[in-house]
Amino acid sequence: MFKLNLKIAWRNLWKNKTYAAINIFGLAIGLAGFMIILLYINKETGYDKWNPALKRTFIVSADFTKNGAENKGTKIKGLLSQVIDEQIPEVEAVAIGGIDGRKLDLRTNKQDKENSNLFEYAAVDSNFFKVYPLQAIRGRMEDIYSDKNSVAISYSAAVKIFGTAEVLGKVLLNNRGVNFPEASLVIKAVWDDRTQPSSFGFDFIKGDDLSAYGNQISTTPFTTIFKLKNGFNTEEVIYKINDAYIIALAKFQNGNSNANLKLTKSQALKILKEKEGITSIKLITETISNLNLSNFYTTNPKENTIYILCALASFLIIISCINYTNLALVLAQTRAKEVGVKKVLGAYKWSLIQQFFTETGIQCFIAFLFALIFAELLLPQVNYILTDNLVLFNSSHTWSILGQVGLILIAILFLSGAYPAIVLARFLPARVLKGNFSTSNQIGSLRKGLVIFQFTVAIALVISFGVMFAQLSFMKQKDIGLAKDQLMSVSIAGFEKRKLNPAGFEGIKSRLLSIDGVAAVTRATEQPINDSGFEDNITYNNNTLSVESRYIDPNYFQTIGAEIIKGRGYDYNLLASDSTQSIVLNETAFKQLGLSKNNTQIIIDRNDEKVKVNVVGVLKDIQAYGFESAIMPTAYLVSDYPTHWRRSIIFRLKTHNLQKTVADIKIAWKNIDPGANPKFLYADEVFAKMNSSYEISEKIIFSFGVVTLVISIFGLVGFAAFNAKMRIKEIAVRRILGATTTSLLKLLNADFVKLVLIAMFLADILAFIYMQKWFGTFAYRINMPITVFLVVNLSIILITILTVSLQSIRAIKENPVKALKYE
Repeated sequence: MFKLNLKIAWRNLWKNKTYAAINIFGLAIGLAGFMIILLYINKETGYDKWNPALKRTFIVSADFTKNGAENKGTKIKGLLSQVIDEQIPEVEAVAIGGIDGRKLDLRTNKQDKENSNLFEYAAVDSNFFKVYPLQAIRGRMEDIYSDKNSVAISYSAAVKIFGTAEVLGKVLLNNRGVNFPEASLVIKAVWDDRTQPSSFGFDFIKGDDLSAYGNQISTTPFTTIFKLKNGFNTEEVIYKINDAYIIALAKFQNGNSNANLKLTKSQALKILKEKEGITSIKLITETISNLNLSNFYTTNPKENTIYILCALASFLIIISCINYTNLALVLAQTRAKEVGVKKVLGAYKWSLIQQFFTETGIQCFIAFLFALIFAELLLPQVNYILTDNLVLFNSSHTWSILGQVGLILIAILFLSGAYPAIVLARFLPARVLKGNFSTSNQIGSLRKGLVIFQFTVAIALVISFGVMFAQLSFMKQKDIGLAKDQLMSVSIAGFEKRKLNPAGFEGIKSRLLSIDGVAAVTRATEQPINDSGFEDNITYNNNTLSVESRYIDPNYFQTIGAEIIKGRGYDYNLLASDSTQSIVLNETAFKQLGLSKNNTQIIIDRNDEKVKVNVVGVLKDIQAYGFESAIMPTAYLVSDYPTHWRRSIIFRLKTHNLQKTVADIKIAWKNIDPGANPKFLYADEVFAKMNSSYEISEKIIFSFGVVTLVISIFGLVGFAAFNAKMRIKEIAVRRILGATTTSLLKLLNADFVKLVLIAMFLADILAFIYMQKWFGTFAYRINMPITVFLVVNLSIILITILTVSLQSIRAIKENPVKALKYE
């Protein structure tokens, strides 16, 4: 019976090969997209899931407001770990260290300096593996504490460096820069980062001797993680830790850490406000197992991308199922007599359902084979968009992905095949064999509803892409307060060179300016974009404001292309007085401090001393941290060269011969900063990287919007062609009665245009709501671009009319005699 059903199914598919091809390729595209999305989701959700204890392991950081400025940081004072250890018995273990953002410059031999590699590493205390249970596949993780030169290495890093994971006892050379001698690191353990993927992303782990910090450990910032004991309420324990830390911090700031001194939380907050200007403080505690997806300090977490991709994957599969169901219902009328004859000859309803399911199964299997091919072909482009390295085959997730896709295929088989199979099997022989059968209004309504759903999703995605594109264009074109093109910076390695005052730096500056292609050279304590400065307090009329302080050379503003909108900038000729008596504020600081004019005296806290300085100028705000965060109040100073080292040298390059200019700078640098391995950063590239996550979202929405639209149009093509075919006699009669081609096209387009107009209305509402929410992540944004909605809607109407007209024109051009000769 199965063999017979297979033959019948194959013959029917071949008979209706156009519709079958539309179904198969629409489903294949949807499945390919679904597989790629599954691959990405499995990878990103697999971090820190390899041990059940990680569900009760937490990382802690602080969020507080000090002197009117919000401060967020992933590191918190060592005092917290002491509080947890001494006062919170519900915690099994607590560990501290430098876990993220640290780099090791490593190579395997002394001569090969040019081919060294940078690796992320963590320096951790002796409790770390009690909290974060990494398991070694070679050696013992605890052996990193045997001496200061012992390290553990990840499997991936070991293979990258040595070509093998058999590396116990091997030595690596660590280049620690020109200020420190090289160190030899001995590998004592290897862990497998493929089976134990970590959101921290480190490749090396070494021990950190906390005794070296002495009494300063309480005030030194660390990354803090802890593990709760089983059976305790997480929220209650976190609340208890928060209150205990605030009270301990208040005692510390008050100079009285006596355990017998009892403070309430409100008393502690009052002390922190009086002593430190802290008006609010809370600990942010996050589960390690979810850290890769969502982080309080991440402006655009991966979780958002995962949600978007899950939604898109669901839409692709649903729309593919809708396409199949729609076309199957469209074809129902041509299969009616077949069903009637079979029932008269004794076929049962269940056997007919089996036959129609077999047809669906064949199409699903063929679509799956094509989907594998499409996914493999599309992966390089997807990896480029996501800046990832996803692999479908030869991947640890391959069988898992194929298993999940197999389950989806079964779901598709029932979702898309069940209703058409049941509808076809229920046809009454007496009606269909009389020739007066027509599909019910119920089926027609369902068909229209499915078309509306398809186009609603497609239009909403295309509109979302248009709005994202408009916002990103605004971000790229907006004046950010400096001229980022041809602006390059490099960090000077030598400590003595960093301390130089302008007179001492003049020789280096002259040497760099002598290079053809270098227009200007200046220095600062940090890069112009995406690099945080120091924190200082400034006061005016009893209004104290925490500002970001950037220490610069007098020609800094001219070099980076910043604009003084009130007063003046700094001047080398006035450096003696400017360095002690002057300050330049940005617009935000000027307004928040309550100033109305320049040349006003304010007070700055400098080395525990309150110093009066004169606001000589106001700088136009620089968008140093992108568009998500509000511009920080910032002060620019030309003082204190011995303490606030000018580590960043900033170049303004001329537009011609850029490659030669940079090559000449590198040659000169070998003499300026001998032994250093300089990394040149371009402001426009740094700025682009800051916006890269949004560009990825834009590309994802665009790609899947186009795919969804293509699948929807595939369905529309089949639907329109069949509709024209079924109305061919009506068209013939109308032509005989004098109807023109234009009037017939209007008639055939009318129903489809109505459906698309309804879809457009729903899509506009959905896209507007989603885009308003998306705009919520930006401190600086455009107004909702209504033009995008209008352009997309008009384009979709034109595509619909063109698609339906092309499929209808053949029926209209048919000879009426041929269509009516049997009537």
